[in-house]
Amino acid sequence: MQTQAADTAEFYRRWAQVEADGSSPQYAALARAVAKSARAVAFLETLPPTKRQPNLLFGALRWFEAPVHDPAATLALLHERATDIAALMHRRATQTNEAARCAVMLPALGLLDGPLALLELGASAGLCLLPDVWSYAWTDEQGRTTRLHDRDMTAGDTVLLEAGVRGAPPLPSEHPDVVARLGLDAHPVDVSDPDERRWLRCLVWPEHTDRADRLAAALEVAPRHEVPMREGVFPEDVPDAVAALRAVAGPARIVVTHSAAAAYLDREGRRRFAAVLDELGVHRIGLEGLQVSRDLGVDGLETFGADDLAHRFVLSLDGRALGTAHPHGRDLEWWATSA
Repeated sequence: MQTQAADTAEFYRRWAQVEADGSSPQYAALARAVAKSARAVAFLETLPPTKRQPNLLFGALRWFEAPVHDPAATLALLHERATDIAALMHRRATQTNEAARCAVMLPALGLLDGPLALLELGASAGLCLLPDVWSYAWTDEQGRTTRLHDRDMTAGDTVLLEAGVRGAPPLPSEHPDVVARLGLDAHPVDVSDPDERRWLRCLVWPEHTDRADRLAAALEVAPRHEVPMREGVFPEDVPDAVAALRAVAGPARIVVTHSAAAAYLDREGRRRFAAVLDELGVHRIGLEGLQVSRDLGVDGLETFGADDLAHRFVLSLDGRALGTAHPHGRDLEWWATSA
């Protein structure tokens, strides 16, 4: 992740400040407690660097029912169950699947004429591959709400995604015409597996009860829709995934989407990823942090300092910044003046 430092303790201190402060007091306190604990840091350093992320550790601790509101008790559990927790962290990955991101990505998707074929990278359980299934309510700064709901759907067929909006985003008046979809993930999540569903719940931050409720509702709806998943990594497996999607999508526009996914690549990997998408001639919609977006070659970010967009993701379409959004889709600030 972009906040990761070579020193594990500093990584956790920085993560508490940049990621958790203002969003999860419990995780902010726990991350700082980990940073101060020589035993906890030593435990983390037995793991590969890619397995030391706070979200992965904290998700594993919650799997073992750690009282994460109590850092001292949680660290005690970490020491008691170190072997089991390490095994789980080796086996699992951070796969937060936030359907609400569809609410802030849909205006970008609406700029493309249909029919559309979607390929999501880092798809997890594929909840963000169902933008045509969810219902939406966008509320502007004056309190006016724009709604999008399929009248043929009952309450049990969809989940309402709500987001605040600033600026003048082109809020769609109809759902996108999605004719094919495919998810690519190193560890695809089977939404019919109770353990997989439980793991996704463990990844939701403890104070985010609205996200937990939304995830539970979305996991009830998603199995009713066919969302093909493919095991693979990007950028290496993207060409084959695009070819597979094209084989079933006919003349539809191919749209590659990624949210909080390219952050797991190093800078060279991000540049290769952007180059691969350019070579494939596909549309791409990204929702990533500032530095990650810059590494991907997104235009329109030149004037921002490193901390100017803290706690914000950049929404982009085909390498052009359209605005910023809350990382979990709570709100969208639209910059673009025209399509």
